[in-house]
Amino acid sequence: MRSATQVDAEAIAAAKNLKIIARAGVGLDNVDIKAATQAGVMVVNAPTSNIVSAAELTVGHILSLARHIPQASSALKGGEWKRSKYTGIELFEKKIGIIGLGRIGALVAARLQGFETEILAYDPYITSARAAQLGVKLVTLDELLEKSDFITIHMPKTRKRWACWAPMPSRR
Repeated sequence: MRSATQVDAEAIAAAKNLKIIARAGVGLDNVDIKAATQAGVMVVNAPTSNIVSAAELTVGHILSLARHIPQASSALKGGEWKRSKYTGIELFEKKIGIIGLGRIGALVAARLQGFETEILAYDPYITSARAAQLGVKLVTLDELLEKSDFITIHMPKTRKRWACWAPMPSRR
């Protein structure tokens, strides 16, 4: 199953021959683990099944935003060719902030290295040695939000992880 599918106690009870609930990807917040356990149903996930795809999609979105691709596409579909309006910017020497340097965040950092960007990262669970291995600069969340030209978030949505979050300061 994917992340949009909810497997609650009612669904588990209705599936009399259910043996396993397998989640493609990270997290099991859409599965009633307690109900599955009580029914003797094994719950598993495949946390690395789509990490490369997620990292590549992230880089694609960053490039799309830098070059105004959605806006240019929309204008072109509307019959307008506004080449100079949608020139955009290069990623070269830009600061990209990555919040969360787990499996996906680390792959995003690796892929952005080829653009010669400066990668700022915030992750309270990553050591400075690991950050050095990844070629990123660990900074505070406030510094990352203040200095980054682009920001991407790769953290699980849990109360513990998001306790570090602060409202984004106004930017130009």
